[in-house]
Amino acid sequence: MASYGAMLRRSGLARATEAVAERARTTRKAFSRFARPQAFACPSDAEAAAVRAVRNVAYFRLHYALVLWVILLATLAPARRASMLFLMAASKVALFYGALLRAFSNSALLRRILHRRLVLALFLVVIVVDLALTDAIKHLLLALAIAAPLVLLHAVFRVRDDLVVGDEASASGEAAPLSDKKEKEEFDLESGSK
Repeated sequence: MASYGAMLRRSGLARATEAVAERARTTRKAFSRFARPQAFACPSDAEAAAVRAVRNVAYFRLHYALVLWVILLATLAPARRASMLFLMAASKVALFYGALLRAFSNSALLRRILHRRLVLALFLVVIVVDLALTDAIKHLLLALAIAAPLVLLHAVFRVRDDLVVGDEASASGEAAPLSDKKEKEEFDLESGSK
């Protein structure tokens, strides 16, 4: 049949499905980068460990928050079901805010008035107040006592990805280029050579 000049277009649903699939692939890659076994090594000294820890806490902050969140929900699961359900509902609201930020990236309302840090502070205050009202602060402290050493160990022993690639390249005989002086200085701190 004749199409009479009509052009076939991808539906909005197909684009949305592809976008969700792409985000799922990106998330899967991010989690595999977070725990890749060959990306861990002992730091050469305390200064290199501190540099790694600060950099990794800044880079993996969302992953570390997720670890803390899962541990907190696990400690609340057996005895404090109401608090656990409230925290799950609060996390849905936070995820909705994140989706709004992504969908309306140029929105002045979301960027300036409802700034991320303001929303995060309100979120944390609501969570702590809920845990205090339900006498579940001990669960929060237990979750922090479990998660803090895990996060610290990961932050100290996790090597930057481009350094792992550089180590693999140097093992194969290729030279791994360092783009600027700052990266070279960080590399020197982590490897222990000066």
